[in-house]
Amino acid sequence: MSTALTTLSAPTTGRGMYLAGLRLTNFRSCRDVEIKLQPGLTLLVGDNNSGKSNVIDAMRLLTTPLSGRRVRYLETDDISTGADGPIDILGVFDGLTRFQQGQYIGALDIATNKAYYTTRFRPDMDVPRRSKVENLAGRAAGSDAEPEKRDQIRHVYLAPLRDAKRELDSATGNRMALIIKYLTSEADRTDFLDQAIDGLRKLEEHNVITGTQKRLQEHVSDLTDPVRGQVIGLSFRDVRLQRLARGLRLKMAEHGVDLADIEDSGLGYANLLYMASVIIELRNAQDAELTLFLVEEPEAHLHPQLQAVLLDYLQEQAVKSLRDDTDGPAGRIQVIATTHSPNLASAVGIRNIVVLRTQETPTTQKATEELSATEAEVTPTGIQRGTAAIALCDIDLTDEERRKIDQYLDVSRAELLFTRRAVLVEGVSEAVILPPLARHCVLDKTAANYGAKCREFRAVSIISIGSVDFGPYLKLLLQQVNGVRLVDRLVVITDGDPDVDDEVDQDDLDDEADEPETRDEPAATLSRKDRLEEIATQLGADSVLAVFAAEFTLEADLMNPFTVNGSLLETAFKRQKPRSGRFWNTLTASTNPAEVFYRKLRSTKRYIGKGEFAHDVAELIQSGGMFECPAYLTQAIQSAMR
Repeated sequence: MSTALTTLSAPTTGRGMYLAGLRLTNFRSCRDVEIKLQPGLTLLVGDNNSGKSNVIDAMRLLTTPLSGRRVRYLETDDISTGADGPIDILGVFDGLTRFQQGQYIGALDIATNKAYYTTRFRPDMDVPRRSKVENLAGRAAGSDAEPEKRDQIRHVYLAPLRDAKRELDSATGNRMALIIKYLTSEADRTDFLDQAIDGLRKLEEHNVITGTQKRLQEHVSDLTDPVRGQVIGLSFRDVRLQRLARGLRLKMAEHGVDLADIEDSGLGYANLLYMASVIIELRNAQDAELTLFLVEEPEAHLHPQLQAVLLDYLQEQAVKSLRDDTDGPAGRIQVIATTHSPNLASAVGIRNIVVLRTQETPTTQKATEELSATEAEVTPTGIQRGTAAIALCDIDLTDEERRKIDQYLDVSRAELLFTRRAVLVEGVSEAVILPPLARHCVLDKTAANYGAKCREFRAVSIISIGSVDFGPYLKLLLQQVNGVRLVDRLVVITDGDPDVDDEVDQDDLDDEADEPETRDEPAATLSRKDRLEEIATQLGADSVLAVFAAEFTLEADLMNPFTVNGSLLETAFKRQKPRSGRFWNTLTASTNPAEVFYRKLRSTKRYIGKGEFAHDVAELIQSGGMFECPAYLTQAIQSAMR
């Protein structure tokens, strides 16, 4: 390697090459898509038909199967609808070590020390068999002078509907023989075969074999001796590892339970065992610089706890795969998985997640003799759908905001990565009460489309963030990446929490024992609604966000209108406070029951269990109790379904 190249590349030498980016053009739903990937593990999440499998297939077409047997090829049907081709699949590889930079010099961009490989498909629509596939190298996509180096970038693919039991229990013995080969030394395998041969030779002397051979010989001699006599023998076939492996069967059971055939095990544990065998294969593929482990729906047949264990295992194996490439290939494993599971999505940081979305764009009529090109450009003919990618690492967040989202992105909140319409609320109370309010108080039960509207609202994700700090979530959901946002509609429901005079006459308000007096921090709403709307304006998302604030707080604002809601709320309240009749009488006599209740809640924390109160109110509404939804919640529900 030249001194100039060494000097230039030294500051950016990596720990081993990995697929850092993918650019897809005219490939199925991916008309023009760029996808960023992480060195260890990347999760591709998205709803059905968003293009996750297409992205995985593109990586399979770009790289060589670890087995050497390619089962996926580019065809004319792979061209995006309405496109003429060609299909371009461009892979950008970063993190090259000093040795890799020298080995991949034909594909290397000296300025960035990144390697570029392209698979290009030029279709012949008239004679499809004349279509041409080109494997190109370098940023300029020229001829690849060293295709054998590209062959050291490989992949292993696990399909979403894989039959792990069949693979592990295969009568061919291929997988078991491979596992044995990777986990044992050549000397041990030779000794094993020698002992097997000795044992089989001894068995050949057993009366079962010799007696059978003798009786068969008698019948054969009777038939062949009159013409040309034949002699037969009966022995075991030549002993080979694969043939012996055919007779081996994996068994599995919980500790303390008798082992059973893998066929009798659950699908989830069979899948884990199969993946472990694949990881063994990957880690022992010594002649590969990089192997992409492409897994579709790794959560298949796994309960949430096993999903988390699996993800930790995959991440750990990706890290462990890194090794010094001084004496051989780097052997890195990079995991790229698709998932529908919020459990998996919540278990990794947002830097490791790429959200795929269906993007609708208008199509235009092509120019004809009767229609000028200028007119054609503005003549819409319909809508075409394609894939858009949002790498969450590209969203502009401060380190503190990113840490907060990672910390609070538990399973319920991870749902927001899979939804198009979301309602963010402060706590569990709003999340509990909104669905029954929508079904029983807001939507018209007499309408012919009532059922459809209920299902439409069910498709809205109600996300409790556990605080009033909505800012980081708004930036995550509303910020555009590649012209696309995570959500089409976002509604925020928050409390007004105004500062009030907290003077409350306890003698008039409560028959129960006095509770400790506390004061909330001064209200910070100045307004919270205004600040959130300002964030949306800065992100160009005014038409996407709607914020609805209670005058006081949820529990207090449920009082309005008190003439309708008072009876139901009294029942719910007295389930917790059966001896607070005087306080409820004061509410009833008040001209503003909501404000009185709010003052009480501010002056005495934990006066009622807010979550329990919301559950009781929701139950009473669902049981047919008379209730009118507060105006701000009605507007929020209607806005979420816009």
